[in-house]
Amino acid sequence: MLLRKASEKSEARILSLVGLVVITCIATVTAWVTFDPFGGRPADLLNVTIESPYMGEGVESGTQLLMHGVAVGEVIHVASMRGGGVRLQVEVQREPTEGLTDTMRVDFRPANYFGVTGINLAPGVSGTALSDGAVVEVVPTGNFTLQALLERLGDISHGVLTPKLIDVIDRTTTYVDGLDPLLETMLVVTGSLADVQNVSTAQLLTNATGISVAFPGFVDAATSTGDLFLHGGLDGASEDYYQNTYSPTIELAANDLFGAAGKLVGSRSEDLAPLTNMIKILADVAPGIIPQEQISESATELRMRLERLFEGPPERRAVNVRVILDSLPGVAAPLGAIGAAPSVDTPALTAAEVPAEQQIGNGER
Repeated sequence: MLLRKASEKSEARILSLVGLVVITCIATVTAWVTFDPFGGRPADLLNVTIESPYMGEGVESGTQLLMHGVAVGEVIHVASMRGGGVRLQVEVQREPTEGLTDTMRVDFRPANYFGVTGINLAPGVSGTALSDGAVVEVVPTGNFTLQALLERLGDISHGVLTPKLIDVIDRTTTYVDGLDPLLETMLVVTGSLADVQNVSTAQLLTNATGISVAFPGFVDAATSTGDLFLHGGLDGASEDYYQNTYSPTIELAANDLFGAAGKLVGSRSEDLAPLTNMIKILADVAPGIIPQEQISESATELRMRLERLFEGPPERRAVNVRVILDSLPGVAAPLGAIGAAPSVDTPALTAAEVPAEQQIGNGER
């Protein structure tokens, strides 16, 4: 039987129909494999709704839920509630979150080193264990996201780092540069002591206890002397002492000393204005940036530590050190001018070679 040859239009129509059937079959198989309509959600996931009065910056679909630093779920959907607040649809793993209840605590914090926001979950007290479809109403314990931190830093810097404070700090830094020679001298002295010191610092501080023994008596005598000078009056003073000593001294101090000082300050008020203005600026800024409570606690702690350093009997008072004055920048030139600089042919004595009678305190002095 001979086959009848079809027209070109008929062949095109047949090919189009075959192609459409093939494409439909491929799409159906792909959808079946991808979505698996009969597979359902994995059994180890719980669908939970979290309702919160606010949400941290950066929370969106896909945001990780963390527990003890480990990801245990993610956010599926974010929506606003009509009366205010945010509703989060989340999926959490059943096994890692086994101890969580509807009283769990929530906060927002970075989930990694790049500052990506995550939701931290923490167990609460008692409550009902989480189940599929549970609704948890919670007030976050804090918003510690990177965005919130930067916003708070901006508020602090805007209110504290004013142009006036920056100008004061800049001028203070410029003036402190004048202390560089003093600091350099202190470093030289410290280095010289470290080179020749042969006794431990703890032993030296123990020996220095003897210095503090006489300090209370000195303070008491100075206080008694001042009190006697202020409140003793002229009881028992002779007429000659009053006329020839006391009265001329008071008149000299009042007129020639304090009067001259007052005239000098009054005549140079314009020259002293920048200094007084600078003192006022520093005094205005200092109370706001120096907490008084911490200064009091630090001073108390420092006093207690100094008392512990100076404990113990002053049995030995030997400080076997030798300060090499000719190595100081401010002393070498005067020593050379008066001919007291050591000769280049005479080596300097070390601490061990200094005679005992020339050492500073050897237990007898």
